[in-house]
Amino acid sequence: MIITDVKSYTECFIQLANVLDLDENRMTYHSMRVAALAYKMAMNLNSPNLLEIFWAGLLHDIGAFGYNDFTISTADSISIIEKEKIYKHTLKSSFIISHELPGEVYKVADFVKSHHEKYDGGGFPEGLSGNEIPICSQIIKIADDFDAALRIIPEVSKDGIYNMFRENIDCEYSSEMVSLLIETMEKEDYFGQIEFGAQVPIITNAILNSLPEYKMFLGTDLLEKITTVFADIIDAKHEETLGHSSRVAAYSQHMAEVLRINAKDVMKVKLAGFMHDIGKSAVPRTILNKTDNLSPYELYIVKGHPVLTMDILRRMSVFNDIVEIAGYHHERLNGSGYPSGLPAENIPFLARIVMVADVYDAMTSGRRYQKFISREDSIDYLKSQKNILFDADAVEALIEVSSRELKNLAAAKKPERASD
Repeated sequence: MIITDVKSYTECFIQLANVLDLDENRMTYHSMRVAALAYKMAMNLNSPNLLEIFWAGLLHDIGAFGYNDFTISTADSISIIEKEKIYKHTLKSSFIISHELPGEVYKVADFVKSHHEKYDGGGFPEGLSGNEIPICSQIIKIADDFDAALRIIPEVSKDGIYNMFRENIDCEYSSEMVSLLIETMEKEDYFGQIEFGAQVPIITNAILNSLPEYKMFLGTDLLEKITTVFADIIDAKHEETLGHSSRVAAYSQHMAEVLRINAKDVMKVKLAGFMHDIGKSAVPRTILNKTDNLSPYELYIVKGHPVLTMDILRRMSVFNDIVEIAGYHHERLNGSGYPSGLPAENIPFLARIVMVADVYDAMTSGRRYQKFISREDSIDYLKSQKNILFDADAVEALIEVSSRELKNLAAAKKPERASD
């Protein structure tokens, strides 16, 4: 399984932006709008870095996951400790792009690092000024600030927004950059097109389809890098499940190896383990952190997350063959699962592996809404539900993997931890 063209490669970054833009069960369109506007500005500037600017716009806030976009946009009014974390998000974004994402995207790391620098030198992280700030970073900054103005103070008119930028010439922006923004917005009424959130994915997809055709070859080990970044973003939203996606991926991989499944399918279940909870990024923290019973509406929201997981995976052609493996992890053999209540014959075997891995980690890692369940009691439960809720072979494979894990812990003389 390899990515073989720039469009498929970029699809992954669009969906990373999609996950980042999901905030409390609503789509903010922040990263997508920044990318679309920056790309359009770069076109009007005849920049040779169109693709890189588009990538930078999509990924500029990847180091800020775990914060909602309101916190990022109001950094001046929060505590000193929180402000320090926000100020470092550009460095974190740059590091993730250059070290944790595969392929040619490393080229945009410096653009992203400098997208909060100000023209007068008062920005961060390095206090660059004037022409020290890369043009690509200046474009991302003004596009980022435009999106914040549009969403956070929606009552301001178009002319009011333009005046906000004009008033900050030689402070936040160069006069040339402000002129470029306004020229871009006025050309073919781009302001009217990009103003409405529902239009932003359409504009983004049009850019995707216009990208140049050239080959890019990334092996499965590099695909794994992408999935681990997705997993980190997903798990950061809910502190109690930190590491859950990575553990499910590891359990699924080891179970598949115990079952002597071919190497290609071992990789599929591993990637699916990393990606199975992408849809949870749309579930509000108030629901994820709730200690009481969920209301019918809250339960509806939670049970919808596998549907969103599958929707996101379908939008990345390179992950099309793990859609059901990841998305069916809450189905059950007797048809009592969700979101579709599928019968056993409609649940692929690889999905059954991820299903058991997910249940086991959820029980043994401890959650606010349920008491800690020991490994032994968790195994007993899985045994009792063989061929009822869970596949017998998958359960037996999990038992062997768990037994090895306990032996390794004992050999290392480390206490068993509820969070690992």
